[in-house]
Amino acid sequence: MEKLRIALGDLRHGTTGRHSISIPVGIGYIASYTFAKIGKENVAIRLYDDPDVLMKDLDLFKPDVIGLTNYCWNSELSGVVFKHAKKRLPNIICIAGGPEFPLQPEKCKQYLSMRKAIDFYVYREGEVTFSDIIKKIITKDEKDSIKNHPIDGVMYISPRTGELIIGRPLPRLEDLDKIPSPYTTGLMDHWFNGHYAPLLETARGCPFSCGYCFEGQAWCSPIARFSVDRIKQELSYIAERMTEYPGIYLGLCDDNFGMYERDEEIASHLRYLQDTYHWPNNIDVATGKQHYDRIMRIAAQLHDKLRVTCSMQSLNPETLKIIKRVNIPIDQYAQIQEKIKRKGMMSTAELIIPMPEETRESYFMGIKILFESGVECVSTYTTMLLKSTYLDSEECREKYNYRTKFRIIPRQFGEYTGEKCFEVEEVCVATNAMSIGDYLECRGFAFVSRVISSEEYDIIRWHIKENNISIYDFLYELWMLIKSGKTECSHIYDNFLEETQRELWESKEGIYKFYSQADNYEKLLKGESGDNLMRKYETQMFLRGCVSLIDLAYSLLEAKCPKEIWPSLQAARDWSLACRNVSLVFNDASYVRRSWNIRFRYDVCTWYKDDSSKPLMEYKKDITYSFHYDAAHIEKILQQAETLFGNDKTFVIGKTLVNWSIREFWAQCDSLG
Repeated sequence: MEKLRIALGDLRHGTTGRHSISIPVGIGYIASYTFAKIGKENVAIRLYDDPDVLMKDLDLFKPDVIGLTNYCWNSELSGVVFKHAKKRLPNIICIAGGPEFPLQPEKCKQYLSMRKAIDFYVYREGEVTFSDIIKKIITKDEKDSIKNHPIDGVMYISPRTGELIIGRPLPRLEDLDKIPSPYTTGLMDHWFNGHYAPLLETARGCPFSCGYCFEGQAWCSPIARFSVDRIKQELSYIAERMTEYPGIYLGLCDDNFGMYERDEEIASHLRYLQDTYHWPNNIDVATGKQHYDRIMRIAAQLHDKLRVTCSMQSLNPETLKIIKRVNIPIDQYAQIQEKIKRKGMMSTAELIIPMPEETRESYFMGIKILFESGVECVSTYTTMLLKSTYLDSEECREKYNYRTKFRIIPRQFGEYTGEKCFEVEEVCVATNAMSIGDYLECRGFAFVSRVISSEEYDIIRWHIKENNISIYDFLYELWMLIKSGKTECSHIYDNFLEETQRELWESKEGIYKFYSQADNYEKLLKGESGDNLMRKYETQMFLRGCVSLIDLAYSLLEAKCPKEIWPSLQAARDWSLACRNVSLVFNDASYVRRSWNIRFRYDVCTWYKDDSSKPLMEYKKDITYSFHYDAAHIEKILQQAETLFGNDKTFVIGKTLVNWSIREFWAQCDSLG
């Protein structure tokens, strides 16, 4: 019998740089499970992440089945490929699966009726259901005959009645080791080429029920895990193949890494790999919402290459009740922040606006509470209405009077076989408690506070603490100065807010109509529209507003501090400009080869390194510093970044600073006495 040919794709847009560089391990799990259940003698499977390669292979490989992931960042692309596959191979069976799918049956029917190229939709976990479909295909002659009866874990439109057929939900896999490793079996070897970041699942599920998150559904609450031994074998396999690419991060799929005892064993093995292979140097994973002592031990063990995030999402009691989230008490939270800082790590938090019952006042009060508790950086996200979540429900929309808009998911668009497609998300920008004007005010403050709270400006926070200034009051006043339009960096802020409004559309159709026009599509290609605005404009602050923001922050400090310390503040400002003017590094590749000396009247460098309670005034002495860069290290990072992300400087730098600390680009300072 001839093998059934299967093409599996986790497709990504790469039109203006690669937004995701993760190895597509999700389709690897499906492939390895299918091989195990069906047998390699019965199926031939190829894996894809590049849509152009897959579409070319339709004529060469001629798959009988095509299975594509369906996430918010690739569902339109998958739809284009499905349609093209049906044109090229009319008898091909198209199977989709992923979280970008509604929860209510009537919406599921509408969704599939608008996507006629999809034969079957796997609406929960993929491995078991996909392999069951393949079994049925192998034993049936006609695909329509497969649709005579419901299939567990699958929805589809009946070709006879036009009605939605819903198969019974399958229980989740409890023992994930039943899925053979796609890594150690060699399925993912193709992607170990310096252009991708390894991605590995350690667990599935989340014990929390947050209303804004797909994992908040009841069926996601039982946690299933891969065994520690299996994970260690996979990590070793990966590390052996990543030694040539120290700048590429490791991604772990785990909604609460560090919450459980076994995570310490995984971390111990990761530390062994760091010591043995000098990789990974950055670990991208969501840390847990409880057991912070364990999480911090793990972060310290991993050379602080794992960022501890203390997410709150909201501090408004009414909002938290509605979204079914319970935050830890703020006094315990403050203790955690202190422990994080004592270990030399940066404490960060996340908020989401606007959620039900959140007001402008409650948002700013929440920000104030977070900063006063010791958080150093707060990231604020716009509420995304993810399918299958409570916030996306009609009940929630109507009860809290959502005003929603549509926007392009950052850089997720392209043109394939002559058809343009754009990945679009629906976001909430106003409710019965927060107007769109309030939302824009909150977003403006969030931008300024995020920029000044970055490591680039940590010395400002030292001055603030040393002089007993409220960090929240300082940030608020800095925001008001920038917002006034009278500062040198105000134009970057104004452009940020202008594009924040311009990116919002009344409908998905409006986006398609506008950007399908050649002149407007060109704006997307140039990065003038359709980007992650927080990342884009924070990077522009580093590239074009670095000096002016440092000057502005120090002028505000002087206004709040006694005159006798002004000379020390001036010395600290000059030292910051000498060490941290990263715009020089990012705008001129040759600058990292420079070295220079400067005379100071305060030993700012020792004060900064001491991390002591003594004020800078006590470090008064004449001293000469020599400044230079680790040129080879910086050049290697930037070269790797261009390989991964393309040639758009703002995009490349922004993505690089997600995975590398900005400290890597500071000048090194040595005392000459």
